[in-house]
Amino acid sequence: MSSTLASKNLPHNPPQTGLKHLFSRLGIRQKIGCGYALVIGIAILGAGMGRGVESYYKQQVREKLAIDRDKAEILTNLNNTAQEVRIQQLLLLSMTTKPQIFDRERSDFLTRVAQMSAQLEQLQSLQPTSNPAVIQDYQQIQEFAKANSKTIEAYFQQVQKLLGNAKLSGLNPKQQQAFGRNLNNFATGDNTLKLEKFSQDSAQLAGSFRDKADEAFRTYEKAEKLGTLILIGSLTISAAIAAMLAVYTSRAIARPLEATTLIAQRVTEESNFDLQAPVTTSDEVGLLAISINELIQRIGEYTEDLQEAKIAAEAANRSKSAFLANMSHELRTPLNAIINYSEMLQEDAQDSGSEDFLPDLERIQTAGKHLLDMISDILDISKIEAGHVTLYLENFDVATMVEEVMTTAQSLVEKKGNSLALKTKGELGMMYADQPKVRQILLNLLSNAAKFTEEGVITIGIERMKTEKSRPTRKHKNNDDSSPGSQYTAQVLVFRVSDTGIGMTEEQLQQIFKPFIQADASTTRKYGGTGLGLTISQRLCHILGGEISVESEDGKGSTFTVSLPERVIMQV
Repeated sequence: MSSTLASKNLPHNPPQTGLKHLFSRLGIRQKIGCGYALVIGIAILGAGMGRGVESYYKQQVREKLAIDRDKAEILTNLNNTAQEVRIQQLLLLSMTTKPQIFDRERSDFLTRVAQMSAQLEQLQSLQPTSNPAVIQDYQQIQEFAKANSKTIEAYFQQVQKLLGNAKLSGLNPKQQQAFGRNLNNFATGDNTLKLEKFSQDSAQLAGSFRDKADEAFRTYEKAEKLGTLILIGSLTISAAIAAMLAVYTSRAIARPLEATTLIAQRVTEESNFDLQAPVTTSDEVGLLAISINELIQRIGEYTEDLQEAKIAAEAANRSKSAFLANMSHELRTPLNAIINYSEMLQEDAQDSGSEDFLPDLERIQTAGKHLLDMISDILDISKIEAGHVTLYLENFDVATMVEEVMTTAQSLVEKKGNSLALKTKGELGMMYADQPKVRQILLNLLSNAAKFTEEGVITIGIERMKTEKSRPTRKHKNNDDSSPGSQYTAQVLVFRVSDTGIGMTEEQLQQIFKPFIQADASTTRKYGGTGLGLTISQRLCHILGGEISVESEDGKGSTFTVSLPERVIMQV
């Protein structure tokens, strides 16, 4: 690469500083990788922060919630037991007249009183905690338990003293009356009144702890919502940053690519190899622009070389065509003289009785005609390549033309013991074309079939068909937009020349329409010829606006199909 091109390909960014300058120096993979890392990092950081804050607040609330619920449950159970004790105490007063029922209820009453005393002891035995939010509640419970422990203890001892060993059914009526008075005095005594106040205080305290537990639960839910909000916020921020990075990265990649693509399109359309793609970054896109600039310069150099080579080749081709045309004319004159003199010598030999000379004279005549055919083929292909073929269009009867072709080719076909057959389908009618060139195409195909077929059948088939064609694309006068040509139905004449000869392989089919080339070298040695017959036929078909195709199978023969328009249009 020259120093001039190297200086052109250096990135010419405006002075940049900071992150923008650093980002512009990164490659595409690094830019995308940094963007992904940043977005994922923010998402992970947000998720971690959200879960951390949530866990912290939950840990603060969880212990208080558990303690408040436990205390509220114990106090509620204690209040329920105290209520049951008061109710059973009233029941016992009403059952003093029923000693047996009283004795059964007395046992249950004593169990309830013992249970109440045990629950108060459980409340006193709650373990202290280091949580500052719970210490005050713990002190409140301890004060409540301490303040009421003497009341419950006094009540319990009085119940044990009054009902511990007494059975109403075992007392006489006077004892029962005295027991009833003592029980009534107990029910209206100070300990019973203190028990009632204890029940009210425990219910109030239990309600207070339930309220605290509900408040702690609401705080717990707020902590969960806060963690979720932080997580959603971090994901939203990550998505926004990802969108901004995607837009920035796509622009940073797309704009240089668009500029480079535009330069490549202009070079293609204008063939202006002085254009250069701008190199604005040092990443892969910048390297691509540098490579395209190098490619444009090299293509420009190669184009100049090719243009010079083309001019030289065209000049050489024109010289070749002129040489072949001149040599063909120069060779035809002596060859025609040789053929004519050989015919005259054959007649003289027959007249003079010198028949021993006839085989040699016939060989001279045959060789001269063969050489004349080869020279005619070379002259024809030279005219076609030089673009000197002129069409002489006329109306002619297709059937009559085909009969003349078959008559001309009959001797050539029969030379190797072949037979010639004709198959037509429907009316052939008239054709507007260059009749000699249509005849030449058919004669070349029949000659080719006769050359490669021995003791076989050569068939020429003809039919008239309809086909859909498109008119040429037309451009509007006011702009460059073009509209596709409309479809129309055209008549074509299809000629098929089939033989039962040696056929061809797929590889050979790829070569048969190339000039001076036959199927392979062995074919050329065995059957001879210039290899121009099929090339001339194909190019004449194209000049007449038609086409030629071939189907063949090795060892089973070939079929050449020529499709020509019913009315040939003179090409300008």
